[in-house]
This record gives sequence, structure tokens and C-alpha cells, in this order.
Amino acid sequence: CVSLFSSNHVKEKQQFRRHRRRHSCSPHYHQAMDPLTIYGQRPQPEETPEFLSAKFAELEDELSKIPAEKKVGWISATEKCPALVAESHRLMFLRCEVFNAKEAAARICNYWDKRIELFGKVLAFKPLHVGGTEGALHENSENTKEDADRVRFTWKGLYLGFMRPTMTHDTGGRAIVFADPSAFKGYNHTSDERYGVARSTWYVLHNILEGNDTVQKLGVVVIAYPHHAKISYVDRKLMKMNMESITGCIPVRMGSFHICHPPWFFGNIIFPLIKVIMPDRMKKRIRVHSGSQEKVLDSLEKFGLERSVLPSDIGGDVILDTDGWLQECKKKGL
Repeated sequence: CVSLFSSNHVKEKQQFRRHRRRHSCSPHYHQAMDPLTIYGQRPQPEETPEFLSAKFAELEDELSKIPAEKKVGWISATEKCPALVAESHRLMFLRCEVFNAKEAAARICNYWDKRIELFGKVLAFKPLHVGGTEGALHENSENTKEDADRVRFTWKGLYLGFMRPTMTHDTGGRAIVFADPSAFKGYNHTSDERYGVARSTWYVLHNILEGNDTVQKLGVVVIAYPHHAKISYVDRKLMKMNMESITGCIPVRMGSFHICHPPWFFGNIIFPLIKVIMPDRMKKRIRVHSGSQEKVLDSLEKFGLERSVLPSDIGGDVILDTDGWLQECKKKGL
């Protein structure tokens, strides 16, 4: 780890400062920006019945062109859980790729390979729900020891609270997700815990996406608050796993990553890691907000992120209750 960054320490720090200046909020530049287009995302087309029918056919055609050995997970899903891969499931991938059928086909194959890798060959083919007896994350006495451990560590990851939905949206309609790396205070960097947090990330994003046409079309913004995090909390393998899932597997459109109150080591360690694991298109959507609490809140507001939709952790009005949210999901079978 030291050798990776020490030789380029000054250079990386300078690059981070340039990136922060470039992508911090300017009081003039963003004032008149349209909240729907502020991050440069491609607009969604009108979804007429004729259009959707044609795109579903295109998707099937593109899937048929992919060699069988590169879509093993997808083939297994169509055989073992056909109800989970119905049109509503496929539509999420088409919307994520703005109806580019070739890209949607590639993502859906990556998705099922990764889902099986993370959840195993039984849980992967169940709904990603914490509630209901058929939910993958239901604590089922019939689970094998391996699956019981998967469920247990996923729940541990959820209660860790690294990534949480705020149940609010920006003025453009994107869902807001709050990420707090200081939650890793009790994290031990074991493989079981790493995979548990990765699966919890999948659950949070699926919980936001499923059944929500607006979020499927417009996507999400992540509010990251690493202010109280420490260097010892950084898990490069987990960062890579989550980034691969978000940018190439899960059918979620990422509007932006807003990093609020970054700690001193962010430019030296985290930013170089981000440069390695994040696609170029996403690097351009990082926004860094530093300064006093009021200054950061004013900066976020220029991106359609008003105090009323932001977590109280950064000075907003929304009080996050992880336990309450999870119990509600259990009751609703989500």
C-alpha cells in the first residue's frame, strides 16, 4: 500500500486539488443548470408500447449473440427463476443503458454472474428481499451452513450502515443514497464481512430500484460523508467490488458522487484508488464539497439537493433510522 502511493504522493495530491477545484460547486456555473441534465446523463426516450416491444426484441437478439460460456449466469436464471427475469427485470437494464440493447445485454449477463458469485447458487435465484419466506435474505432454518452465513453477514453489513437509502429525491427525481465510511469502525476486513457489505449494497440498491420507474429512468446520487473515517477503515478490495457492481452489473444509473467534508487523507489515498477502479465517465461525476457545514449545504443545494432531503449527519433534516427501515422492509416483504 505504501509503495503504491508514496512515489506519486505529491502528484496525486496535486491532481486531487485540481479535481476538487474543477468539480466543486461554483456559485455561478451551476445556478441555472437543469436538474435533469446537470450531470450530463443521456435523456430517456418516450416509452411507447411500440418502442418497448421493439427494444425487448433487440435485447433478445443481442443476448442470443453472446456466446453461452459468457452468459452462464443468465442462462441459469432463465431456467431456475423465470419469474425474476420477466419483462420488468429486463426493462431495468434497458433503462439503465438508455435502451442501448447491446449494452443492456452485456450488463444483464455481468449482473447474473456477479449475483451468483455473491449470493451463491441457491440464494441468487430468490428475490433479493429481507422479508417473506422466499426472500434471499430471510433467515431460513432450511438454509445450508454456507447460505446461513451469507445471510448472517449480509445482515451484519446492513446494520453496519455504510450505505443507506434516505427515501428522498433531488429536484431532478433521482433517489438519494447516503454512504458513511465511518460506519466501518467495527469492520474487521475479513472475506466474510467484505462479501456481507457487498451484498448489503446490492440489497439497498435493489430496494430503491424495484418497482420504481422514476428511479430506474433517472438513477441515484450518492452523498458520501467520509469526514469521520480513518485510514484503517479503507478496504480496497471492497471498494473495487462495490464499484464493479454499481458501474457494470446492477441496473442503476449513477448521477453523481457528492463527497462532503473529505478527510485529510482523501487526496493521498482514496482519490488515487478511485482513479484506478472507477470508469472515466463516472470520474467526471465526482463532486467534492469542503468547508463549513453551511457552505457545504449551500453547495449541494445548487445540485438540487436541498436541506430538506439530506441526512441530519451533514446538517440536513432527514433522520436516518436503519433499524426502523429494515423492520419496515421485513413487514412489507421487501
